[in-house]
Amino acid sequence: MEVPSSKDSTNKAILEQLVVIRGLQEEAKKDRQKIWEEMENKEAEMKEIPKNEYGAILQVEHNTRQNWLKDNWNAYGLLTYILSIIALFVSACSFYYTKKTFFSQTKTESNTSKLSREEQKALLSDMIRHFYRNYVVSLTLRVKLEAGKRSKTKDGKNKNFTGYPSEEHIKKLMVNLNDVHLNLFYKEEESHQLMNKLYVMLRNYNLELDVICDHLKSQSIDYATKSRDLDTLAFKCFYLTKEITRLIGNIWYGNEMSYVPQAKERIIKEQEKNRKDNSDETKHYGGRIKLNVPEKSYYLDTLFCEDQEKFMENLKKDVLIEAGTNTSGSPKIHIIKFPD
Repeated sequence: MEVPSSKDSTNKAILEQLVVIRGLQEEAKKDRQKIWEEMENKEAEMKEIPKNEYGAILQVEHNTRQNWLKDNWNAYGLLTYILSIIALFVSACSFYYTKKTFFSQTKTESNTSKLSREEQKALLSDMIRHFYRNYVVSLTLRVKLEAGKRSKTKDGKNKNFTGYPSEEHIKKLMVNLNDVHLNLFYKEEESHQLMNKLYVMLRNYNLELDVICDHLKSQSIDYATKSRDLDTLAFKCFYLTKEITRLIGNIWYGNEMSYVPQAKERIIKEQEKNRKDNSDETKHYGGRIKLNVPEKSYYLDTLFCEDQEKFMENLKKDVLIEAGTNTSGSPKIHIIKFPD
């Protein structure tokens, strides 16, 4: 008997495996055919079963699509539709207000950028006038309050003011911080720092005015504190005048003393205008006044160092005018009496 070789055995094994694989392929083919036939029966309206990925996607979309108008007003579909409309409306509103805010900011920046450096200097120069007027008012407040001061009485009460100035007189002293435009100096580090320093000082000045106003109208605050507040109010006027004058000199002229003559002239014009607008001396204050003006104030030791006597004379006239009455006969500075 002939023994089969190793090569023949291997070939036979391969043929057997191929036969098995062929059988599996035939079975799989029959199964697929059966599945296709079942799908065609269930989807008779479809003429062709998709044979590729794109067709399969279309088939899925067809099988899952719902129309809430046709599917008996499907609640879920209706809710989804309503939420979609609301979302669209909210998005439109959001876009509108975002666009409006953007153009508003752009317009503001555009208007601000139109401000020239000379216009900024003019605004700062007007602050010199403003602080001189504040100085007159601060001295006048002391004159009016001291006139109604209560001396120490037998019942042991300490001296104090018997009233307080109407809040409007304090609030009018505040500075408009919008007059300081830092954006003009973004590219100039030194100038920007000087402007920012001034801005902070002006902001603090406004805050101090709020505190002083609260102190003066409170009966529980003692005389010494109120007196210190009035001194501070006067001090800040010539101190900030000094800072503004030096700032203009540094930024616009390269020397902090360069703007001193113009600052002096600005105050002289304000004094002249005030006397011209209030020439009727019957409206001026008729009582005796004593002005507490320190010799080291910026007005006396710098701006009017050569004309101190003339400056003090005109300052006193301004205080008499401010402590007097207006054309209707009412006090220019109204003092509200504390209840007894």
